[in-house]
Amino acid sequence: MKKVEFERLKSVTVGFGGIKGSKYQFDGIEEMIKKRLLDGWTYLGYVPVITRSSGDIETLSLIFEKDE
Repeated sequence: MKKVEFERLKSVTVGFGGIKGSKYQFDGIEEMIKKRLLDGWTYLGYVPVITRSSGDIETLSLIFEKDE
């Protein structure tokens, strides 16, 4: 049987871009995925949970799977 878990991440503002406005990034996303992989989880992808009016993803949910 498979176990599935989600981890939500919210983007943070890192400055101002030209025409588009502020720039956003997800701090610690690589470390979070690496930690899960080393613990035996498989990264399946992500789902955008909240998007800004500009189309940028504000909050996403990482999807992980593991055999029980």
